Amino acid sequence: MEEIAGEPNPSFGEKEIEKRKNKLKKFLFGWIKDNYDKVFLAVLIISFLIQLWIFFKTMNQPLWWDEADYLAAAKRWGLGLHITDIWYYRRGFLFPLIGALFFRLNLGEIGVRFLEVLFSTGFIAVSYFLISKMFNKKLALYSSIALSFSWVLLFFTGRILTDIPAAFFALLALLFFWKGYVLKEGNKFLYLFALFFAFAILTRMQSFMFAPAFLIYLLIKERTKIFKNKQLWITLGIFLLVLVPQFVLYSIHYGNPFTDLASHYLGIGSESNPVVEGNQRVISMTIFNYFIDLPYILSTPFFLLLLIGVIYFFYDLILGIDKLFKEASLQKKFFVLLWILCLFLIMGFIGSNSYVEQRYVTAALPFLFLIAISPFAILEGVLSKNFHFSKKLIFVAITMVLLLFSYYNISLAFSMTDLKLDSYSDIRDAGSWIRENSNTSDIIITQSKPQIVYYAERTVIPCDITTCENKSVFEKLVNENKPRYFLLSAYESYPEWVYSYPSEHPELLKPVKSYLQNQQPTAIIYEFNYS
Repeated sequence: MEEIAGEPNPSFGEKEIEKRKNKLKKFLFGWIKDNYDKVFLAVLIISFLIQLWIFFKTMNQPLWWDEADYLAAAKRWGLGLHITDIWYYRRGFLFPLIGALFFRLNLGEIGVRFLEVLFSTGFIAVSYFLISKMFNKKLALYSSIALSFSWVLLFFTGRILTDIPAAFFALLALLFFWKGYVLKEGNKFLYLFALFFAFAILTRMQSFMFAPAFLIYLLIKERTKIFKNKQLWITLGIFLLVLVPQFVLYSIHYGNPFTDLASHYLGIGSESNPVVEGNQRVISMTIFNYFIDLPYILSTPFFLLLLIGVIYFFYDLILGIDKLFKEASLQKKFFVLLWILCLFLIMGFIGSNSYVEQRYVTAALPFLFLIAISPFAILEGVLSKNFHFSKKLIFVAITMVLLLFSYYNISLAFSMTDLKLDSYSDIRDAGSWIRENSNTSDIIITQSKPQIVYYAERTVIPCDITTCENKSVFEKLVNENKPRYFLLSAYESYPEWVYSYPSEHPELLKPVKSYLQNQQPTAIIYEFNYS
């Protein structure tokens, strides 16, 4: 046959490639339907670039205790290191398991750090889609702008911790729950809800605290009908099935996971499973610690907006509380309230003292900012009706106000990142020195257990209130295990007698390496002399 004049017909392979390109384009940008989506895409790109800047700035910073705990397990599992297992099995195993894959693929710590950036960016994206589904795109956009510059989110993007990944999974689970159960967009979303809520718990066990919010919401929507809903039973089955490996590991190390969780976190015990003194919980004013810390978590400008927003956002809920079982608009606001209360009250209750970890409230940040910016709806109406400002001008003005309010958050995130950049650097250097000056079979005693396990790749015995209770216990430990080095540092707390022990026993402990800051020792490595 003669070829037709003009462009040749594409081959089958070219057509297939073009189809794949279109599918990829639809997957990445098919959600962009209007100007709100376009502006959000710009916000997301800017947020990603800021987080990328934090990544490059912090990619070589030393690990904190919890960071090292996750990565020490990841390195041990991924590289098959023959050292003592120090993993704390009350924690979900998913994050170090993902880290183990990164070490297996030679991506290591840098790869996990970049994964934090992706989780953080994904968290902002999921928050936008969730609030769009629950309320509207305008509120979703304003909330995402404030969320993108939250100092809590930005600072902890530079730390290898589970708060952001767990919050991402929890918000994604909530999005699927809303699409599948509330909006009736398909049962597959209910099953995805079960899967990703389980992922959130496997990443951070405290994510269980959101279960009451879902349960109470379902009881309000269906009451006793909840027990006849087949799809909900299937959802529960998928959820429990995914959690089976964690329950098995938990049972091996701590017995019944439900009674142990109740006693360890909530202080609820029984005669067969008494609550130890350290785990007792007493309801007191400390339960409100996370509420009290809100001006710092959000920054003062957003906190002041929040005070106004609480009244505006929940006004109709308070007036129509008797209509809660009938009105869907009230039910979704009540769910937002439940989500925040479950997190803040439970974290305040299980906290051992007045200390607050701002990163623990990451999963509540989207709704906190939503409530804070909700009064702008009033402002928009006033400017539009009374002053006849255009919607575009009002949008630009509100965006500028949000960016102005976010300036403190951004500057705080950057200053804290710089301030904490070299923290624990001496512990990192000590661990590297031990790795280079020891054998793989050598044992180290130190309270900086996870960091030394990670950097030195050696078996570590902790020197805590149990193993170093007194001199005789310590000496018995040394005689039985024959450790090579003893690392004493200013970064962790040791029993009081430990600090003077090396100088009292120079024949046993010889200092071989020390680290100073401002002419003061911060870490000293002692070598045991058994001769």
